[in-house]
Amino acid sequence: MSIALSPNAPRILILDQDAAVRQALCFSLALDGYAVEPFGDPRSFTQRLDTEVVDAVIIGHAPPTIRGPQLVEQVRARNASTAVLMTATNPTTELSRAAQRDRVSLIEKPLLGDALLQALDAALSR
Repeated sequence: MSIALSPNAPRILILDQDAAVRQALCFSLALDGYAVEPFGDPRSFTQRLDTEVVDAVIIGHAPPTIRGPQLVEQVRARNASTAVLMTATNPTTELSRAAQRDRVSLIEKPLLGDALLQALDAALSR
């Protein structure tokens, strides 16, 4: 099934090590009118940031492979106006503080309801 998107659809990059999560987010966000591109590793994700202007990124924090706070710094160094959201399973107090300090929306996994979509809409409207 192909979803027709507006040429002005917000561009979203998703970084998550779980292929099923990437697939579900791509499907769901495309239905809501977003142009979404998934990545499973930080290297290809940051390479894409070097070549593409995006409206938002969703980073699935999963140490040691995907370290959210370090990637937030890299995203902001490339484009300070990019909205950044982070997902994490059982986020630590340290991660929560880092997200708050860096003005990043932190959404706890499992992703239930529409918390991620609401956070994305809010981040893009700023």
